[in-house]
Amino acid sequence: MESQCILPKDPEGGRFAVVDRILISALRTICVASFALLFLLLSGNVFVRYVPVAAFFWFDEVVEWAFAWMVFFGAAALWAREDHFKLKWVSDKLEGTLRGHLLSILVEVLSLGFIAVFFYQSFRLTAMAQDWTPVFNIPRKCLYICMPISGGIMVLYSMRTLLREVKKIMTLATTKG
Repeated sequence: MESQCILPKDPEGGRFAVVDRILISALRTICVASFALLFLLLSGNVFVRYVPVAAFFWFDEVVEWAFAWMVFFGAAALWAREDHFKLKWVSDKLEGTLRGHLLSILVEVLSLGFIAVFFYQSFRLTAMAQDWTPVFNIPRKCLYICMPISGGIMVLYSMRTLLREVKKIMTLATTKG
């Protein structure tokens, strides 16, 4: 699936489509790197349990970091491409109708409300974090920053989808009336 731009495209595709592709590629790269790191660490940890050649005293800290970044940036990447999980049975039945577009708007408004609250609360959590990681002595804010960043990205893409649905209703209204 080709990435979709946050902002309206120029007639030729333009710079916003390029920014969009770069953003989604960066999110996907972070997810793949985090997953690969998790795989290597978990495999190494299993090996070290049976062949005790080293101690991974830092294991929990890195796993927590990689898992959080994989989950939140992965969610943002899926949201940006509209590849996230959806129950499409009702929307497929109503596709192309006014009711279908109104249902899409309702779902998007509810999603946007949830994501906006998530963004706000994760931003507050990140701003208030004062502690440091025990092993690497890195501010917890560095771990938590993935939440408001991914939340902000999802808010932007959700607003884009909402605007597209409103435009579809306006187009539907002008063609019928």
